[in-house]
Amino acid sequence: MKSIMTRLLHSQSSLPRLFAVPVSGNGRFFSSDSNKVDEPFKVEEAETVHVPPPPSEKLLVLGGNGFVGSNICKEALGRGLSVASFSRSGRSSINDSWANSVVWHKGDLLAPESLKDVLKDVTAVISCVGAFGSNSYMYKISGTANVNAIRAAAEQGVKRFVYISAADLGVANYLFQGYYEGKRASETELLTKFPYSGWMRIQISERLKADY
Repeated sequence: MKSIMTRLLHSQSSLPRLFAVPVSGNGRFFSSDSNKVDEPFKVEEAETVHVPPPPSEKLLVLGGNGFVGSNICKEALGRGLSVASFSRSGRSSINDSWANSVVWHKGDLLAPESLKDVLKDVTAVISCVGAFGSNSYMYKISGTANVNAIRAAAEQGVKRFVYISAADLGVANYLFQGYYEGKRASETELLTKFPYSGWMRIQISERLKADY
């Protein structure tokens, strides 16, 4: 509209006709010095500007094929997000239709270079990674693997990282020492690299363990 008005105001030939009188009922202008009917006034159409759609939110779920992770994937899809999963086993065995909308990546967080390409264009990460076994193994998966993921996400410019941790259960802290120490190490790293993100502590349970 602004471009049209600019053309009207700066056009020497248009000004006399714009203020000429009278105007007929069918929209044609009569010249002020004759009874000749001028051609209808033509206005060029404004140029159409194509505005690109806003970027979609892309979520990466680490351990997305476990119990917690798969439910997060399903919920995120229902909210209109683009969803991908990263785990050592790759595609989930779930046969529900929603699983076909998830991009399933196979890789190992203990080799963080395998995560870099997967993090491209990701706006948020949720990690459900954790495992049980010997203390050294539990620390490696619950701690080292998550710390690697947090650092890689920060380096790639991911906006937000959410970590699913575990609540303290007294004696369980001793029985699963490596598990809890790994979780706490991951929480500390998260607060360093993503001070405005956070973690969620859940009650320890085999059913809630991420199938990483």
